[in-house]
Amino acid sequence: MRRRQGNSDFCGIKEGKEVAVVSIANTREKHRSLERVLGLVREALSHLGGIEEFVKPGQTVLIKPNQTVFYSAEEGCTTDPLVVGALIRLAYEAGAGHVQVGESSGGFFPSSQCMAITGMTAVAEAAGAEVIDLGSDETPNRVVPIPNGLFLKECPIPVPLLDADVIIDAPKAKNHHIEPISGALKNWVGSVNQNWRNHNHGDAEHIPRFMDIMTVTRPTLCVVDALICGEGDGPIANLPRWGGCIIASADPVATDVTICKFLGHDWEKLNFAREAEIRGLGTRTGIEYAGVPLDQVSFSAWPGHHGFDYLPLNFLVGEGVELAGTVGHVKSALDSMLRRGELNQVIWLKGTPTIMLGAIEDPNFEEHLTEGPYVVFDDAALTKYKNDPRVYFIPGHPVLQTALPELMKGLGVDITGNAMMKWQQFERWGMHNVEYGTTLHKAATIAKPLAAVGLAAAAAYGLYAWLGRDGHAAANEND
Repeated sequence: MRRRQGNSDFCGIKEGKEVAVVSIANTREKHRSLERVLGLVREALSHLGGIEEFVKPGQTVLIKPNQTVFYSAEEGCTTDPLVVGALIRLAYEAGAGHVQVGESSGGFFPSSQCMAITGMTAVAEAAGAEVIDLGSDETPNRVVPIPNGLFLKECPIPVPLLDADVIIDAPKAKNHHIEPISGALKNWVGSVNQNWRNHNHGDAEHIPRFMDIMTVTRPTLCVVDALICGEGDGPIANLPRWGGCIIASADPVATDVTICKFLGHDWEKLNFAREAEIRGLGTRTGIEYAGVPLDQVSFSAWPGHHGFDYLPLNFLVGEGVELAGTVGHVKSALDSMLRRGELNQVIWLKGTPTIMLGAIEDPNFEEHLTEGPYVVFDDAALTKYKNDPRVYFIPGHPVLQTALPELMKGLGVDITGNAMMKWQQFERWGMHNVEYGTTLHKAATIAKPLAAVGLAAAAAYGLYAWLGRDGHAAANEND
């Protein structure tokens, strides 16, 4: 909660110095149950006056988690459904009339599907919340003026976000490749229609653009899942690292500075926080801590690889492409493949790939063509490379959501890659529905693979019967 220093009611004025209160609750118990996580979230909010300070009877509450990809909370990539489940329960305890959980995932498939795979849908529905795909064209948007915008003057924004009385920003504490962390501010990139984002993301202006959007959709409260954090090559190839904390504040800027300090990174490198502070969304320096002292729980998270030399392939980056755009999205796809062992399988099957991004010369072009697949990204690439029939060219400027599926095609593993991805999604969906779902969810989850096995068995029996019949008929003909 933001307040004026020296006043116990969290919002008065004394001495004229504005500070942000950030609360931290911690546990050393690593088993995550709904009741334990609920207690931790309740403890963190108690230092801010409790959930009743933010949610009033009859209000509509929208919770915005980080569900950018279908990877699990346990992998250090997405917000823990149990944290969101605790917030739903607390909101209803405070008298909320309606609670929604909304997300616009960063991937190339619907956010509703992503939330079903991570277990977010199962937890939300079990707690009585409505799940909304903020990124879908089926979710209505309303073009609204942004009077304090420094880059945008108007923008289409999902109606549920605009109409909510209370917005709770629930990010994951994890690393990101474009700046030290992904937190409450970066989470707002996932608050808009996916198609609109694809035309307004991936360039140098995307940070000020999305901070302009937050000026008309500023979260009432931020509650950070810092239980299993994500270190290493974020945002989707993170390594899980136990943090055991819930971090809460009404100030999204102070929240991100705290996440950064909690993970042992340099908070002054947070460009989202700098742009947000300029817009009056919060403070980077006037922070007061409540609950568990930050220095007792912070740690030095591995920041991830620097540069691209760690990749076991030829990775050429030229002019006309940016880390926030094509470079970052291709890097994330490769990081994820490397993290999960898929890249090594590609190299074993197809040889050593060469990935070219933007305008750059390859003095070993002919040699690289013989060593493995050659994939060229972005319209900024030199004409002689992107028009060469021996390479797989992926157009766009920047290349965003198509980076991973097109990379799979270029590497010649789109069929096996898609099959592997479908299996990963099914595996996570099954685990999370069994763990978090209602009795009906669990029954459906168990029934689905059993039905598949039954169909396979029936098909095998049918084939066996058909072969037996034909064999019997042939024997009769020979008699």
